[in-house]
Amino acid sequence: MERPSHVQFASGRLEPVPDLSPLLRPTILSDMAMFTLFAAGGLFMGGETGLITGVYSARRTIGKDPESKERIQRAFEKLRAEMLRRQADALDGGQSVSEKVAEIF
Repeated sequence: MERPSHVQFASGRLEPVPDLSPLLRPTILSDMAMFTLFAAGGLFMGGETGLITGVYSARRTIGKDPESKERIQRAFEKLRAEMLRRQADALDGGQSVSEKVAEIF
């Protein structure tokens, strides 16, 4: 197969097409960049795919057993309550509820 050597425009003008084949040869730097980027992309895609399928599988498993679903919901509510207590303690300066009540009265 022959490569084109010139381009002819509508006005009849001929322009030579530069030979880019020496510039398109692989180099060590381009190989390193390719392998690094493909590895990073594969790691990201694999991680995201694993996360999505894991969430789907967990949702299906938990949804099948109402007892475990209720137990997980109660545990999550207790966790949220504990986190709110800790935030309130941090805002109060570390004083307990009884110390705050003693200050008021």
